Amino acid sequence: MTPSTRSLLLAVMLVAHAAAGPVEFDFIVPNLASAKNPYTREIFAEVTSPSGQKFTLPAYYADMGLYAVRARPDEVGTYHFGTVSETTLGIHRTDIVVTLATPADIQVTAKTRLPSVLIDPKNSRRFIRSDGLPYVPVGANLAWAPDGAPDTVGYYLKAFPAFARANLNWMRVWMAHWDGLNLDWLPPSLGPSPRSGALDEEVAARWDRLLASAEENGVYVQVVLQHHGQYTTANNSNWPENPWNAANPGGFLKTPEEFFTSPNARILTKIKYRYIAARWGWSPAVLAWELFNEVHWTDSYRHGHEADVATWHTDMANYLRAVDVYGHLVTTSTENIYSPIYEKMDYYQPHLYASNMISAARSFAAPYSDLDRPAFYGEEGDDHEAVSAEAKKAGVNIVPPVWASVMGQGAYAAQPWNGWQLLDEGRQNEVGAVFRFLAINRVAAQTGLSDFSSVVECPERVPLRITAGEVWQHRIAPDINFPMDGTEPIEAANVPATLVGSESSRAEGFPGKATYRLTLPRATTMRALVDSVAPGGASLQVSVDGKVVAAQRWAGGKDAPSPAFVEFAVEKGPHVLVLEDTGPDWVGISAIDTGLDTAALAVIGRRNDRFIEAWVWNRPNLYALSPSAPTSGTVDLEGVPAGSWKVTWWDTLKGAPMASQVVAHPGGMLRLPTPPIARHAAVVLALAQ
Repeated sequence: MTPSTRSLLLAVMLVAHAAAGPVEFDFIVPNLASAKNPYTREIFAEVTSPSGQKFTLPAYYADMGLYAVRARPDEVGTYHFGTVSETTLGIHRTDIVVTLATPADIQVTAKTRLPSVLIDPKNSRRFIRSDGLPYVPVGANLAWAPDGAPDTVGYYLKAFPAFARANLNWMRVWMAHWDGLNLDWLPPSLGPSPRSGALDEEVAARWDRLLASAEENGVYVQVVLQHHGQYTTANNSNWPENPWNAANPGGFLKTPEEFFTSPNARILTKIKYRYIAARWGWSPAVLAWELFNEVHWTDSYRHGHEADVATWHTDMANYLRAVDVYGHLVTTSTENIYSPIYEKMDYYQPHLYASNMISAARSFAAPYSDLDRPAFYGEEGDDHEAVSAEAKKAGVNIVPPVWASVMGQGAYAAQPWNGWQLLDEGRQNEVGAVFRFLAINRVAAQTGLSDFSSVVECPERVPLRITAGEVWQHRIAPDINFPMDGTEPIEAANVPATLVGSESSRAEGFPGKATYRLTLPRATTMRALVDSVAPGGASLQVSVDGKVVAAQRWAGGKDAPSPAFVEFAVEKGPHVLVLEDTGPDWVGISAIDTGLDTAALAVIGRRNDRFIEAWVWNRPNLYALSPSAPTSGTVDLEGVPAGSWKVTWWDTLKGAPMASQVVAHPGGMLRLPTPPIARHAAVVLALAQ
């Protein structure tokens, strides 16, 4: 690595440093007979920075009769504590006299070095740090400490420096009750949960330590305030033990749906959110407040009350922005980017659990051109991938979708769900390799990048299959031009793993058929590989150019395939192939085997007229537990402008460049030889100035 490259990397990444900590003033307020719960009091304190800037900050109840207010140490010098006021339900502000338990002036000798993260005012689809540098999130989920971890906070205190050493700058952490990180809901091992409206100080102290370590190590935390299991009776339900469940002592919600509409639930939630903003709003390590994890799994959403969920999100986002003086971003995670739930969110956070993660990671359910704010997959995981259990256990399939995601339409990397496994297997540096590639090559500074896939010439051949991408996503029936030359169309993400046969399922937005426009180099026999059928049965009809060429029906139950295939012949030339489920219920199709073969190497990337980045993978070896010998080939890059192009191949496991060369190109097709590739590699071509 050259000195200039090293300097660039250090300028973009965040190195570990001592956390500055908040400027904290503690004080005692006069008692109010009407204020039986100290957490409900809406107290504000004025703090003046060394430069004279005044902030009116929310205060929080700090236990033992004390309230506290925290300011961000953005400056060196004296911070001064000023007037204190109190409101009732956000109105009728009155000044109050308090007794300080700390000095009125606090001298700050070291300001925080961690910039905060904002939406770029010049590009609403990008993040920017408060120091003017781009923020490119690359990291992984560590939603909670893994089972068996004796100390939740201790686990994170080791995880943050491990992330920092690997150049990871993003982590997603849940306020999960089972992990001792939920302020108003404790696991049985920690005793009874606080009464409604009260919060647990020991949990808050854990978050103090957790966020201090995040700041010290330069890792931003996406704090998940709620998760779907709290308010669903279906997926991952925690509703039976929810303290707000009326079936439990002190509970008041008769159904999970009432969480989004109950005035009492809204007031109590705002009490908690005000406390969160007051206690940790100062921290630049908080990337965003995520209101809900996968809110589409809550009973309210599942039972058709999306409008209630959207109204709740709007209300809570507005409230957080009103009390969070430092303006942290607000988001939520749900699959439908068009949902009104996202109306007041700062960025989109869908999750990705597809059959073909390489194809799916390159695009979103909505066209990228429709997106008016940043978007990246907050979770990507292997639940539906056809990968061996041994390979999944080894974690070889965790990182390739991250590479695919930065070679598609979006600007940012998909974030692996299995952060625990990355640390256990020592693979966090493989994710860090993606960050180093993006940082050193200054990819964020490139404009007008468009996705592409190229033909690869390679002696090693493998079967050419149209592999299922999305799984149970609400998408229209796809109509895809699918090339037979081994290139990977961006639309491949829309190849459905499931076709539905019932009118009700189609009305919900699930696809009942899929259309593929193909030009075959020769006559062939194709097979639709069927791996599952609904218990109620299904049918698959195949037509070519409007003529039915194959059909099969399964009664379901014991008659379900395990697996099966529907075979049909197709002549050479252009054709329109349609697969349709004619009912009564769904059928699962893992792939269409075309009967043709293609190169063992595949390539995807992004490019403009002066810059090309690409990722090349070995199809049979990518997820192999023990890969076979490396394979070489030649990438055919069409329409490359004339000039001197610097070509640098990258070791994607180590995250380091290999040898570079300069190619004098006359213009047009550039045939680029690859190095031997065992699993995957990346390449950058930059036109000389």
